[in-house]
Amino acid sequence: MAGDDWLSDRDRKAQARAEARRKTTALKCARKLDEAREALSEFLLACIDCGHVEATRLDDSRRKLMGDMSEYSLWLDSVYNKERR
Repeated sequence: MAGDDWLSDRDRKAQARAEARRKTTALKCARKLDEAREALSEFLLACIDCGHVEATRLDDSRRKLMGDMSEYSLWLDSVYNKERR
């Protein structure tokens, strides 16, 4: 067996392990992004309670960051968490 597209059993197993690790770490990352988003949300509410005027604006960077974290977390979950479907 020869050729550019030929892979040995060892290569296939190594590839499968790498893909399994990628899936595991992607789901772990999604969970941590959700936790960080919750913490940032609590911080934002605390800032609002303290009267921090910028925290109430819709263009506040904390709100954008929370949205970006949610979006990426949902994307990771949709790509790598096939069991939930």
